[in-house]
Amino acid sequence: MDFNRTFKVRSMKSYLAALGLSIATIFAPITPLILIAFAAIILDLYFGLWKVVRLSGWKAIKSRRLSDTITKTLLYVGAIVMIFLAEKFILIDISKNYTKIEFLLTKGFTLFCLLTEAKSINESYFEVTGKNLWKSLIIFVQRAREEKEKLK
Repeated sequence: MDFNRTFKVRSMKSYLAALGLSIATIFAPITPLILIAFAAIILDLYFGLWKVVRLSGWKAIKSRRLSDTITKTLLYVGAIVMIFLAEKFILIDISKNYTKIEFLLTKGFTLFCLLTEAKSINESYFEVTGKNLWKSLIIFVQRAREEKEKLK
């Protein structure tokens, strides 16, 4: 009896490829959320570097502060993944009774991450320019509403 004919021998490469595709399929629904959180972190990093360079010069940039960005990224992505897994495999039956929005907790946590990063960006921008982006945005929205009312 020939072993290769009786038992199909598959390579480790095909097993790893199947495992990788399986994991990618499970996490496919939250890939955009992870990318959005990552983009917000990168934008915050840019504004933080801009603030340091403008206020203290290039020599003030420390690798310790840059490594905090890596830690923050891993924490945000890890939390998004854990909340997603808990919601997908544990809380799905409970959440379907109250809302039709899929992965509401995961999306809510991602929004929390975005708001945290937006606040940090606003603080950095304010320290350099003295302008508060939140207040400017509120004034812009109020003016837009007033103009809309005028057109009616």
